[in-house]
Amino acid sequence: MARPWRRVSPAVDDGTSDAFTTRMLMCRPAQCMKLAPLLLAVGACATLAPPAQSTGPARSDKGIQLAVVRQGCSQTQEPDQYGWDLVEENVEIEVRNASPEPATVHREQFRLLGPDGSALRTLTWRAADPLMVAGGQVQTFELRYMTHGGLACTGEMRLDPGSGITLRESAVALRPVSFIPTRGL
Repeated sequence: MARPWRRVSPAVDDGTSDAFTTRMLMCRPAQCMKLAPLLLAVGACATLAPPAQSTGPARSDKGIQLAVVRQGCSQTQEPDQYGWDLVEENVEIEVRNASPEPATVHREQFRLLGPDGSALRTLTWRAADPLMVAGGQVQTFELRYMTHGGLACTGEMRLDPGSGITLRESAVALRPVSFIPTRGL
């Protein structure tokens, strides 16, 4: 009886590198889908690291502190368009609320500022949904940014909260947090 993969590639029997890809093409969907959550979890955990450099947390006089604790940057060169690299930056921020009142985080208000003056909006899913940080609590949130040109994984970036954190409907004044990303693989 002939093996089904012989029809796809004769390289299976002689041990060449084509054998692995040929066998993977024959993976049944039910078998292949068992690996998907594992691969996604490994990829998500391995991409964020502390920034290479940071100005440290921004503090307000109302007891709110904002810090970039981890981030991941990937830069893909476009072969046909020099200087038009695709840059994706994921930032994990920590909001520390030392005030007795709950703080509201409006993630859609956060901007990633590039050295060229660009101000990127977050592409984070459901960023328009406000999140609460109770008084005396600390929470982390992740923000995602992507652009062609304007940013580089080797250059300084600044995360500007703008009016993204409020106490009793009033915006908390915080300076932008500057950092140099650690470039991902």
